[in-house]
Amino acid sequence: MLFTFRPPPLGSVMKSVRCRTPGLYQRFPNLLSNSVLRSLSDCHASELSGPSFGRSCEKADREAYRKIFINDDQHNLEHTFQLLMDIVKRPCLGHFVERIEYVLTPSDGGDYPELPYQRNLSADDMHLLRRAVQNAGFLGNKEERIINMLMQTKLDHDLGYNNPDGCRVWRFGITPTYITQAIVALIVSMSPNIETMAMTQPFYHYSELEEEGEWARELPLVQVFRSANSRPEGTRFLQKLREVYLINRGDCYTSDSRFYMQADLIACLELFNKLPSIESFGIDVFEPDENNGKQTCEQASSNISKIKINHSSLPSSYLLCVMASSKTLTELQYTLGGRASLDGGYHMFNPKAFIKGLSAHKKTLQVLDIDTEDFPWKYPDAVTSQHSYSTDWEKYGGPGEFEFDAYDPDELGEDDPDLKMHRYLTSIWDRDASLKDFVALEELRIGIGFLIYFAQGVEIDDAKRGSVRLVDSLPDSLEYLSIRGYKRGANEAHDKEVAALMAQFDSGSLRLKEIKGVNEIIPNGYHIENPDENDHLLWSLEEVGFSDY
Repeated sequence: MLFTFRPPPLGSVMKSVRCRTPGLYQRFPNLLSNSVLRSLSDCHASELSGPSFGRSCEKADREAYRKIFINDDQHNLEHTFQLLMDIVKRPCLGHFVERIEYVLTPSDGGDYPELPYQRNLSADDMHLLRRAVQNAGFLGNKEERIINMLMQTKLDHDLGYNNPDGCRVWRFGITPTYITQAIVALIVSMSPNIETMAMTQPFYHYSELEEEGEWARELPLVQVFRSANSRPEGTRFLQKLREVYLINRGDCYTSDSRFYMQADLIACLELFNKLPSIESFGIDVFEPDENNGKQTCEQASSNISKIKINHSSLPSSYLLCVMASSKTLTELQYTLGGRASLDGGYHMFNPKAFIKGLSAHKKTLQVLDIDTEDFPWKYPDAVTSQHSYSTDWEKYGGPGEFEFDAYDPDELGEDDPDLKMHRYLTSIWDRDASLKDFVALEELRIGIGFLIYFAQGVEIDDAKRGSVRLVDSLPDSLEYLSIRGYKRGANEAHDKEVAALMAQFDSGSLRLKEIKGVNEIIPNGYHIENPDENDHLLWSLEEVGFSDY
């Protein structure tokens, strides 16, 4: 018999749980947070009526729930659905879940169709499942829609039709996204202790995210994230999520693991960037979708303080936009190389614009890992002091990059992405900054050319650059320095700066604890020009535990 549990006053709940489940409380001191207490109403009355409440979860195999992997494999569907039902029946199991990995690239087009139920659940189980769907925020018509997805035992359904000649037109690939997302969305909503997630882009195109839009699609996982991100203080799930890694596999039908993969990073970030505990995101082998992806984001709107974009190829303006979205930036990684460009072109990196944008975080940045020596080719220096050898940084990656032809920028729509980036770059272009200004910086990994340029500063006259000594230009907070691409004897000016630095380091007069890249060469990352001939240089997602396919 199923009972509806009505929780007693908060104080009596705490007293009851503490006296009945001492072992569980000692192992999980944070178990009695407000979000957990609210979730007690989702339990069977029998679970809360005696000692079985604590023992039923203590006896569970915690490893089975600590990390949950969900993909488009038919066998995995049954496994994860059973895990979901276990949590639905015993919500305390959801507290063991710390990490979720979701790997499925959505297909283009098509909303979820209503399908006949394929599962047979008892009346009690169906009642509990519906209550879980409601608690996840799916109400009204959305409730039945999610239930319909959960009631499918087969991932792929033929949604085709017969043409006038009587031939069957097959249409697969639509339902797996909805069915798997329904499962992961419910598990997320019932797992208050999730700290990390790894997932592929959960939508095909950001126009699908525009509510009431022509191409809008109600994707379950997207709905759960948007609900929590839009009202982070009023949602009980995703409150402890600290880190998201975006598994960048590109379009599963056309992607080639030898090339950078297009993704819509900015639209993805807007799904979780305001969560209360979010700190970090990472992505690899990434290049922006300049034709179909979002290109701008709201400045100082994100709680993310650690940005990790590696083995990727970005326009400077795009990287600056992502950096500017953070309220506070403590760690930044941006490295290129290890893949080829599908169209044969590569994005120019603008060191001047980068430093100007980064200067907004000069009091908080603690770790900087920047590997961009493949682009640009030249930095201004005192040896040549010829502007013909340096790049026009205002034009390439600066405010002058955006040409509006005969149109007046002030007459363009306020949502025009080029206009937004032009205005942002214009707003930072009068900033002056150098490496010494970054007073919180503790770890620095950087190419030798960029290191010298950064130390000299962005606004100093080129003729005076030679008077600025690297050893005098490091922030006092710096403890670890790794220099990429330095080869003794290749550049006289670089040799002079590094020799002076090492002399001071060996004397013990610097706070630096370690310098790498002087006695051994740390290679820079490089774009792969011909992946057919240099496949041994290709970087793969398998190095971080995920397949390219």
